[in-house]
Amino acid sequence: MAAPVKDVEENSKMKDTEFCTIEATVVTGFEEVASQEAQEKFGTIVKTIKGRIIIECPVERAEQVTDLGTVDNCRVVMTRCSDFKFTDDQTENLQRLRKFVGEVDWAAGLKIWSKFFSFEHPILYKPAEPVTDFGEITLPPPRQHTEGGKKRKKGKKNRGKKWKENKTDGKTDKTEESKIDDKGDNSEVANSSSDVTVSNLKLKDGNENTDKDKDVGVVKSDSQTNINECDSVSNAGEDDTVEHEIAAKKPRVRENPWNPLMPSFRVTCNRSGENHNFDSMTAASNFGGAIYRYFGWNVKMTEFDIEVILAIDDQEVTVSIGLTKESLHRRNITHFGPTTLRPTIAHGMLRLCDIKVGDTVCDPMCGSGSIPIQSAISWPYSPHICGDLSKKAVRTCAENINSLKQSKGNKHSIDAVKWNVCNLPLRDNSIDVFITDLPFGVRLGNKLDNWKLYPGALFEMARVIRPSTGRCCLLTEDKKCIIKTLQYLGKYWTRSKTLGVNIGGLAAGVYVLSRTDKVFDKQDVRDIFAPKSKTEPQKTSDGSADTEGQ
Repeated sequence: MAAPVKDVEENSKMKDTEFCTIEATVVTGFEEVASQEAQEKFGTIVKTIKGRIIIECPVERAEQVTDLGTVDNCRVVMTRCSDFKFTDDQTENLQRLRKFVGEVDWAAGLKIWSKFFSFEHPILYKPAEPVTDFGEITLPPPRQHTEGGKKRKKGKKNRGKKWKENKTDGKTDKTEESKIDDKGDNSEVANSSSDVTVSNLKLKDGNENTDKDKDVGVVKSDSQTNINECDSVSNAGEDDTVEHEIAAKKPRVRENPWNPLMPSFRVTCNRSGENHNFDSMTAASNFGGAIYRYFGWNVKMTEFDIEVILAIDDQEVTVSIGLTKESLHRRNITHFGPTTLRPTIAHGMLRLCDIKVGDTVCDPMCGSGSIPIQSAISWPYSPHICGDLSKKAVRTCAENINSLKQSKGNKHSIDAVKWNVCNLPLRDNSIDVFITDLPFGVRLGNKLDNWKLYPGALFEMARVIRPSTGRCCLLTEDKKCIIKTLQYLGKYWTRSKTLGVNIGGLAAGVYVLSRTDKVFDKQDVRDIFAPKSKTEPQKTSDGSADTEGQ
């Protein structure tokens, strides 16, 4: 059977479309959620790696990558070498990294970069003249070790040692002075002390000289030829005062003059693996030096135009250009609280709830309002309500809502109310989706209070949410408390999905719940929350059972 004409036309268009590879970072645990979002938006292949997704994106739609609600940072991949074959020779590895600059497809990366940023002058994709010399490698300064191979720690113990040394030095000086007074002739001692002073003047190679004028002359000539060598000599010891004075007189000259016709750049190296004999700073320094040799771009660590990202993972080397100068996790939020949830995490939680048009979405503990604001932006045709017990949190949430309406128009249906999550002012079976960030008990509150808050909140949500079709998504780090709570309320809630996520270094969990068809019974609160000592009949003084107040 022949394929439909529509499918044939779409396949032919896909063949003629030019693609680029874009890597986007996501919160660890939401990789699959971000992958599904990218597939829905671009209809292309998306690969997932821990903390990242790799998108084969059409070049003409590359700007839409930053519209993905679950991504933090984006970069376009220019060149990837899966088998770089690092050796045991550090010099050879760094020299190969420098030469790798000439193998990068800069045209592909700068073409996508120009869709996100602009520069007042044209940027060449290739150097004006072929470059074969990528410069000499730079190595980190050797680490200083004390006896035993351990670094000397600066602290009170070292101060005590210095004090003892100074004290002993004072004693020797006094004994020598006493010898001089006894003999009555101090000429020989004076000559010996001057010899010691001259011998303390050491050159860079560590050789000692007894001629003071000769030493100073050598240092002067070194300072005239190379100011860097003079600096290293001046820092060799406390007695080298002459060299320090010479180095201070001559100003430091900038080696790389600023060219206003060229953009500024910096190199960031992300390295993982144990088979490397260099660190990330050394790799970034050498790769950046080779780029300067290749293009002549200006080096600038802050407020740069182009960020080149060098990623080294075992034997794989990837070179990319950043498409975001700051993380997107702060989008749509202008006022922050002590525990403001990232909008990227909020968007991932919302997608797990499978929100449909017309569903009423509620965040009963909204905080600064990350979840309701992201929900109103991504699902504008659904009503959104939120609230919190804290007046300050409700005020911050209202400020963020007003900022959203001012920036994107007053078209979002969202309201913030002060309430108690354990006693919501909502009628039964009125909410379709509950989604909230439960208190962890780390920065705010404590985990002891969670044992009352979690059961009370989920019991009240079970009353308000629609049976059979209601969904709930909860984020918390207090896993023990939430699991025990779900066991108590198993007749109302079933757990459909659980994700382990990394929230600021905390191993948290996202719990997706479904409301059962069990009719809510308010009398269940007696069995769930009442202590056993009160639910059991209490005996009076005469031995009879007292059932009053049960």
